[in-house]
Amino acid sequence: MEQKIRLSQCMIVKNEEKNLRRALSWGRDIMWEQIVVDTGSTDRTVALAEQMGAKVYHFPWVDDFAAAKNYALEQAQGDWIVFLDADEYFLPEDAGKLVPLLEELQDSGFHAVTAGWIQIDEDTDVLQSRKEGKLEWLRTARADGGGGFSLAGTQVRIFRNQPGLRYQGRIHEKLCMAGGQVRCMDAGRELSILHTGYSAAEMKEKKKTERNIALIRQEIAQHPHDYKLLIYLGDSYFQQKNYKEAAHCYETAVLYLPEDLGEDNIQGAMLFKHLLLIYMESGEYEAAAEAYEKGTARFPKEADYDYLAGRGCTYGGRFREGAFYLQRALGLLERYGSESRSALLAHNLLEAWELLIRCDCENGDLQQCVSRAVTVLRAAPYTCGVLKNMLMSFRKDEEANQGKAASALQVRMFLGNLYDLQKAADRRFVLEAAKDAGYDGLAALLENDVPEKS
Repeated sequence: MEQKIRLSQCMIVKNEEKNLRRALSWGRDIMWEQIVVDTGSTDRTVALAEQMGAKVYHFPWVDDFAAAKNYALEQAQGDWIVFLDADEYFLPEDAGKLVPLLEELQDSGFHAVTAGWIQIDEDTDVLQSRKEGKLEWLRTARADGGGGFSLAGTQVRIFRNQPGLRYQGRIHEKLCMAGGQVRCMDAGRELSILHTGYSAAEMKEKKKTERNIALIRQEIAQHPHDYKLLIYLGDSYFQQKNYKEAAHCYETAVLYLPEDLGEDNIQGAMLFKHLLLIYMESGEYEAAAEAYEKGTARFPKEADYDYLAGRGCTYGGRFREGAFYLQRALGLLERYGSESRSALLAHNLLEAWELLIRCDCENGDLQQCVSRAVTVLRAAPYTCGVLKNMLMSFRKDEEANQGKAASALQVRMFLGNLYDLQKAADRRFVLEAAKDAGYDGLAALLENDVPEKS
């Protein structure tokens, strides 16, 4: 079936040979045209773009991202623009949602679409998002066996091709509507842009942070009380792991936040998230508590503040507080749903449940631990941390309440509701969890089992 709308993919580039093939491939089948504006590449970027069929234009770099992007927009002929950087892309399943979504919006009053934005490491393999029961998350697998996301938020990168919509700002440019507001349809929970450009290797290779800091300082010299610029400068120091300077910039930005800043202001919400991250990681709990109070007062639907506070408390061994914050975070996310822009929690939901279950275990709350663990394991049965903490709770209960608590045999029978222990793979998984939990009685029972199926 022929598309009812024409999509123009636009990007500005410089020395993006490493990323360009992926950048032009993810949407190749749905784009009516692909426009690449080069700002002075010295590698094979231009040749590769031409080889892949993109329309290539040249624009002299003038230390102004908005100027370069607006030049790209002037070349576009499609009905809608998709403006991603060369180090950003959509997963195939999300790319497939774009055309149907924009066809629905064609006759609406929306100018643009807000999509999720997730920073991943360069050595992260992103697997398809999936929905299992009440749990929904994007899964990652890293070379070191870890997973998760370092940053998450939302971005406006999909918008109508019309003269009044143009970028403003030398750096951290913003899409603006001449004579009015940009009306955005929120698709942050349906679409996620994946970004690799803040990886340590890329930042070092391209010296992006130093360039950004210099440009932002030029802007701040002209607008010293601009909270947005102060946040951008803090973000750049945050990327450098210069947390002292980042915190100073963020704290100064808080002083200039407008009183009427709306609850849907993404940049303001992210400001307090970064402050919480810095203070919790450095153990400055009084400063973290102050940032938490200010953040929740201004953005009461944000579950990320409680998620970060709960995670920090749990890692710091403060399990009672950790449980309180994590329960509150999950409750806020469930209560407000798409109204909440809690991208960190939404994309690290499994970790939040794991941490809460660990708190239950450490707090000696067997009933809560088992109840929550069963909910998670029915959706994601091979989550080893969850199973380990549940078994540790059973072990502690048996040791503290001999004769009244469930025996190892009863626990083994209970696990039969979650796993097929006659399967060698399931039995090995549960056995390893039992050993990690120090549950010797259960481990001995499992070691004596003879699996019937492989």
